[in-house]
Amino acid sequence: MFFDRSLEGRHEKRLPIVVVVQLADPKQEQTNGEEKTYADNVSPHGACVASKRPWQPGEEVEVTSITNAIKARGKVVYCRHGKNGRYFVGVEFRERPIHWSNFSYGFH
Repeated sequence: MFFDRSLEGRHEKRLPIVVVVQLADPKQEQTNGEEKTYADNVSPHGACVASKRPWQPGEEVEVTSITNAIKARGKVVYCRHGKNGRYFVGVEFRERPIHWSNFSYGFH
């Protein structure tokens, strides 16, 4: 699991879980550009999502639980290049708080 010490000091408590999600660009067709991935370092108003591609700060993203029980849109606040060609994307959910207990957990 990815953990970045520079993310400490946030206003909300982070949950130590990994959530399996679909990550997509809401401006593209539904099947174009979706990727099955995971989110960690989650809170009601944000998450760190792993991605195969870089995202730009300010871009809108859509995060959907694997069971499609919850779909949330957010804004990219950072994107950092990680190991194995992955990127770690900080997403802020502004529309409404996300209740992560309703998501499908990959592992704890």
